[in-house]
Amino acid sequence: MDLTLSETKKRGEMELQHFSHHHPLLFIQHQSVTDEAAQCFGCEELIDGPSYGCNDCKYYLHKRCAELELTPHLNHPFHPQHLLTLFPKSPYEGRWGCDFCRRPPSSGFVYHCDPCQFDLHINCALLQSSIAPNFPTSLHQHPLFFIQDHNDEVNRDCSGCMKPVSGPIYYCLDKRCFILHKQCAELPLEINHPYDRRKHPLTLLPKPPTHLHNCSCYLCKIQWKGFIYSCSFCKIELTLDDFFSPQTITNASHEHPWMLLSRQMSFICDFCGTTGDRTPYLCATCNLLVHKNCISLPQNIMITRHHHVISHSYSLTQLDELCRICYEEVDTRYGSYHCSASDCNYIAHVHCATDKAVWDGKSIPEDYDERSMVALDESINWITDVVEQMSFGENTVAVEIKHAYHDHNLRLTFSGEMNDDGQCDGCMRPISTPFYSCEQYVFTMDLGTNAMIKVAHLNVTFGVFYYRTLWSIQVTSIHCSLSTTFQRVAMLVVEKITTYRQ
Repeated sequence: MDLTLSETKKRGEMELQHFSHHHPLLFIQHQSVTDEAAQCFGCEELIDGPSYGCNDCKYYLHKRCAELELTPHLNHPFHPQHLLTLFPKSPYEGRWGCDFCRRPPSSGFVYHCDPCQFDLHINCALLQSSIAPNFPTSLHQHPLFFIQDHNDEVNRDCSGCMKPVSGPIYYCLDKRCFILHKQCAELPLEINHPYDRRKHPLTLLPKPPTHLHNCSCYLCKIQWKGFIYSCSFCKIELTLDDFFSPQTITNASHEHPWMLLSRQMSFICDFCGTTGDRTPYLCATCNLLVHKNCISLPQNIMITRHHHVISHSYSLTQLDELCRICYEEVDTRYGSYHCSASDCNYIAHVHCATDKAVWDGKSIPEDYDERSMVALDESINWITDVVEQMSFGENTVAVEIKHAYHDHNLRLTFSGEMNDDGQCDGCMRPISTPFYSCEQYVFTMDLGTNAMIKVAHLNVTFGVFYYRTLWSIQVTSIHCSLSTTFQRVAMLVVEKITTYRQ
């Protein structure tokens, strides 16, 4: 498997006879390969610089991978039991994964132990590592490896703080059961009580003590599995988030600094309206108590459930209203997201508006132009399914639908009570029959809004889109004899849709 690099003088080219390929590989200064991206057969990454290749076989290696001084057999600290043998690709026919990073099957270079079925990608095999001396067995019983730079080969959460690992890490190779940031691995085993130094010291534990399955404590509510500082006598348990919490936080969305109240207490967060039982942050000027995470709530966001930008306020003067997402009451004494448009009273709980199901995680700048947020994308249809439909003549009516805005089915209604404010729950404008409604909750959608998209205001165009997406359904298997009354009502619906089209 020795590598041979030679000059072919008559052609003026560098040739490499590499163990991984049966043909000589020619040096390529600039990889183009018919202008298509080529993948290195060594590390499996795209080639973006000098390389060696066999154009006949479409086999290419990074220059750095081709010139690696790889030994045929390797005594590796990750697997001291046996020597690892170098292969140009995995010896398995089926699936396999690197025993360090657990990445999916590889076609690149691999070091392999046949008796133990132990394998390492080439990148993982070349990581610089050392046994971590004197790591406390109270936190983990297996030996740990210290790796200064894992080159993003590891994509896991830290066993201590439960956040993604980056930078130097401590790693247990035994069933990959344990991994730590360097910062978390070097935490003190005892700390003074953070709230009252006259009390007992807190001891670092690898995980919380076992609680009853229906326990409602903070750690159980957030399902914390990482390190804690604990004092069983004081009955206090702190996560590493608590331990690392800064004394003061400044944020552009609030004009005053936030100060940590270093004591556990029950409170209602002024920014989100939910209870807390940890250490809140205080704005002494505004007399506000908030969760640490709520300090960074965005001021303005766009959600899929509404066509205007909605803004965060920590209190509103209006009376309590129903959240337009979950339809539970919003206590306007505390924080919520609301629409500030003059003709719109849309409101939502903070936790509902910031749910990833309705929000993409992006904030809207303070100086946004409302007109720039209005867009029409007719490629999106929020009607996810037609549950029931009826035909009369050449027309088809969707009687019951599934809609992305609501959990329950919506049925077409020609008469009956509307919601309290007589508004469509989609566009927030006055509603009239016929409309779609939920029989379990007071939720109504008018004909145009059923096609409403993420950031578009309802207008005549929606009627055209609605007619095309919902009412032009071809019926091939349903044959229904409609009553005369229903036929007359259905014709009224078609007339209304025709009006939308005009």
